[in-house]
Amino acid sequence: MRAAVHAAGVAELLWRTRGGPPGATGVVPLVLGDRPAVALPWVHAETARTAAAADSAALVLSDPRLTGSAWEPLVAAGRFQLLEDGDGSVFTESLLDQELRKHPPSRALADSHLLRREHWWYLPRLILVLDVDRVLPVARREGPADVVLAVDDDALHVATVRVADWSSPELDLRGPVPDAAGPAVLAGQELSVPDVERWTVHTTTGYHAGGRLSDVRPAATRELEPVPGLLARIRRQRALERGCVAALRAAGHA
Repeated sequence: MRAAVHAAGVAELLWRTRGGPPGATGVVPLVLGDRPAVALPWVHAETARTAAAADSAALVLSDPRLTGSAWEPLVAAGRFQLLEDGDGSVFTESLLDQELRKHPPSRALADSHLLRREHWWYLPRLILVLDVDRVLPVARREGPADVVLAVDDDALHVATVRVADWSSPELDLRGPVPDAAGPAVLAGQELSVPDVERWTVHTTTGYHAGGRLSDVRPAATRELEPVPGLLARIRRQRALERGCVAALRAAGHA
């Protein structure tokens, strides 16, 4: 498992919620010690704390893009522990090299001591470390029609499925569909390879039973975001900085 996580480029982070479909987002999978980890910038504080509070969560390696030779599709399930790395010391010492290798946009912010000083707000992280209960196989994604399905029936069930027709009011799911009924989410990712400058994570929620998703609430878009211009890049970085600084100040770290 450790080798597969180390070789993965992107992953899906899933967690149970109270009374609703599982939460889901796309992440860069890292390894802290011998355990899978995710290091979120402080702008994503709410996501980090919600995932850490869940009684069941999973890190899903289903996307073959940007992977190394040791990668294999799998699900690492368990519970997350949250480490609030308010000064960025743990991230810088133990995880930064991995993130720079896997996530090219980080290199523009932290690939030298000068950049790290200028973008000091990018180094503090909310680190989710997974206490693994079990490791399960999962089918690899083969294209945009393939997504990760997570169903909550008082436990978290995860599989890779294919959506036959996204325009249908009820979605027919194909593949090794879990024999579970309950609130569900379909999580997919589109990213530009190899620069990962553009990264769209989309989630579609509903109720799963018998290989069909009903009461569908579709994602706003499943398309890869357009190539940003210079002004859009500047605005995006400034928004990231403002969000991180505000969250750090609110937590007493800045």
